[in-house]
Formats: sequence, structure tokens, C-alpha cells
Amino acid sequence: MKLLSGLVGEIGSVISTLSVSSKEKKQIEADLIAAVCRQEEELSRSRSAIIRAEAGGNWLQRSWRPVVMLVFAAIVLVGTFFDLPILADTSRFWDLLEIGIGGYVVGRSAEKITGHWKGGRK
Repeated sequence: MKLLSGLVGEIGSVISTLSVSSKEKKQIEADLIAAVCRQEEELSRSRSAIIRAEAGGNWLQRSWRPVVMLVFAAIVLVGTFFDLPILADTSRFWDLLEIGIGGYVVGRSAEKITGHWKGGRK
């Protein structure tokens, strides 16, 4: 919005230098501002279309991280009631779980931060 208001101010200063009647200046300014608003709206629509296209995909593409973490949680839950060799102290499962949790948290945070930088909020 700052860009648009700055652009409108620049348009007004350029129009004020024209040597035409004040009525014509106002008409030119109104026409140019309307054109800028139409372009802004078109840009907003194209941004929305890009965001929708990137967010598309099937259920598995959108939900693979939560599914993986739920599987890890299910393994740990089952391991509390049964003796699973995958949950032994020497198992690499705990390293995998640590990487998974770290990657999930960091990856999700990075997605949200880049979404705020780009100006697109879901």
C-alpha cells in the first residue's frame, strides 16, 4: 500500500506540471489512479493464483510431515507397552526421531517466516 500511495503522489506532482486546465488535470489524475488501481488488483489476483497453485497438490503432498511424526509417536506409544527392539538405547531410531522433530519444527517455522516475508499469509 505504501508503494501505491507513493505512486499516486508522484502522479499528482507530474500532472501539476502540465499546462492544461485544472478540470483536465483532475480528470487525467483520476484516470491514471484508476489505471494504477486496476494494475494493483490484477497483480494481487496473480499473486493469489500463484499461492493457490503452490499450495495445491494431493493430500499426501500437503500432509507428509504430520503423518511421519504421527508414525513416530505411534512407535513410541506402542514401545511403552511392548518391548520393541527399535526402541533400544543403542538403536538409531532416537537419532532419527530427533532429526525428524528438529526438521519438522525448523522447516515449518521457515515456511511461516518466508510466507511473512513474501506477504502471503494462509
